[in-house]
Formats: sequence, structure tokens, C-alpha cells
Amino acid sequence: MMALYTSKAFSRDAVAILYYSIVLTGITVFVSAFIGIIQVLSLVQNVVEPEGRFWDGVDAIGENYDIVGGCICGVFLLVGVGSILVYRPWRRRQARRAQGSTGSGSEQSSISDPSSETGLTAGPPAP
Repeated sequence: MMALYTSKAFSRDAVAILYYSIVLTGITVFVSAFIGIIQVLSLVQNVVEPEGRFWDGVDAIGENYDIVGGCICGVFLLVGVGSILVYRPWRRRQARRAQGSTGSGSEQSSISDPSSETGLTAGPPAP
């Protein structure tokens, strides 16, 4: 994230910063919810001492947090790389959609194509 916020290319593109922030926040919420649910289920298992295949799985996950941690790192890596690969096509589609909604196409959209030679715009078009 530090590279994203300090990069000169991204500092001009507020949509890119917002996109990557949403992706990282989504991963973080998913991972924290997963860990929280496992912790609550482990507490329930210690107090109530239920039996069954489900509770055996909860016990196995609770005993192997090193593997869970490695999987979490892998999820961050895979989703991060995936979001990088998906960003440009998504941005181009959004730019086409914005140009199509302006009518004749003579007006400039506030979302520009990141691969265009004109550069990136983050704000409304100039008058």
C-alpha cells in the first residue's frame, strides 16, 4: 500500500487508489471474520465440549494456525496479483461505459483510459 500511495503514476489516479484500497480492505475483512469465527468456535468447543466431524475440523484448524497463516499470506498474494491483472480491463470498460453515457462522445469523461497517451485524470473535466 505504501508503494501505491507514494507512486507518482498512481498519485494522479484517485480511482486506482480507491480500487486497491477496496480490494485490500475486502481481503482483510474476510480474513479477520474467518479468524474470529474460528476463535469463537474454539471457545465454544472448550466450554461445551461437543463432538462430531465438524468439531474435529474446528480442532484441527485451531491446532494448525501456522498452516492457516501461510494460507492467509497466499490469499493476499493471489488476490493482490489478480486485482492488478483485472484493473486495466475493468478501467477500460468503465471508460467506454462513461463515454457511451455522454451521448455523442464529444464530451470528455471524468474516467480516462489508463493506457491512453493523454494521461490519467482524477477529477472532473476542464471547462
